[in-house]
Amino acid sequence: MTAAPLYPLSVPTPATAAQWSSLVSGLTDALTSERRLIEELVVAMHNQREAVAADDLAAIDDSVFAVQRILLTLGEARKRRRTLNARLGQPEDLPLREILERLGPHATDTLRIARDELQRSAQRLARDVATNRQLLREALATSEEMVRTLAGVPPDRVGYGDSVKRQPSSGHSSYLVNRRA
Repeated sequence: MTAAPLYPLSVPTPATAAQWSSLVSGLTDALTSERRLIEELVVAMHNQREAVAADDLAAIDDSVFAVQRILLTLGEARKRRRTLNARLGQPEDLPLREILERLGPHATDTLRIARDELQRSAQRLARDVATNRQLLREALATSEEMVRTLAGVPPDRVGYGDSVKRQPSSGHSSYLVNRRA
């Protein structure tokens, strides 16, 4: 089921054409603003990775606050886009991939370029978020292992039920080995 096209069925009057042009220009600007903010997030993610690698807690803290600030600003930029979508007679949450089709002949090349760049930046951000998530998981696991070692606490062993209790260290260890990984 395809949605009805956004563009009017009759030929727009000059005033209407000017309004359409202004709204499409505003939408292009909104997409460009979102792309810039996403690129700032990519930089913040990169800085966060470097801070984790360097064990720089102050820089990690700074990167977390930078990400929060950018996300708040990005939320406002997305509200602007939703408002423009509504003013163009479209659903507020119109997916990026449908914008050009819905605008029909009113879509401009600059709008297409802005949409494509925003989509590429969003894909790059998604990859960086996944990388950072994995890096942070590994850093937390390593930190936990170091704290256990410093505190003299042996690692948890895999057991079968509550009847298995930790035995005093006898120099023999048993481990569950995952040979598939």
